[in-house]
Amino acid sequence: MTTKERILESAYNCFSRKGYFGTTTREIAHTAGVSEVTLFRLFKSKKELFREVLINFSIIPDIRAISVPEGSGELALLGIGRKIYLSLREKKEFLKILLSEVTGLTEEIEEVYSHFVRTLEELLSNVFSSALSLSPDESRMKVKIFGAAVFGFFISEEIFQGRELSQREIDEFISTLSRSISGGKP
Repeated sequence: MTTKERILESAYNCFSRKGYFGTTTREIAHTAGVSEVTLFRLFKSKKELFREVLINFSIIPDIRAISVPEGSGELALLGIGRKIYLSLREKKEFLKILLSEVTGLTEEIEEVYSHFVRTLEELLSNVFSSALSLSPDESRMKVKIFGAAVFGFFISEEIFQGRELSQREIDEFISTLSRSISGGKP
């Protein structure tokens, strides 16, 4: 593991425990076994480090790895929905911390979140365009609906109600959503 990877992993773990505001760069550097100078040599700021953590420890790497055949429709969306849901579950503690900090966001951190959302929507839009044979504009709106539904379902069930859904329950929801989004294209 490279020094940069160690710092990113340490930052993810620290942010997951204490949030963005509760974590210091000194703590991240110490956890990674490097000096703070080394951390700042690789990342210009805590904000930049946080942006990299969001990109590297979210669903984004999984979405980048998805290759869907043209016109694969509902089945592709089902697979994507499962990946997103299970990624949210895997990162539940990190997500809880991020959600708890939403009200205190600074303009600087809002910019990081906006960049993350734009990147995720762009990647998903490309996948949806291919899977459903859609124009970029049609794809963008379907991605927003799909993402909001999966995220909202996860938050409602697993964060607010504290339930861990079975694979069958997840598949049932995502299958219904995928059918609706794809217009019934198998």
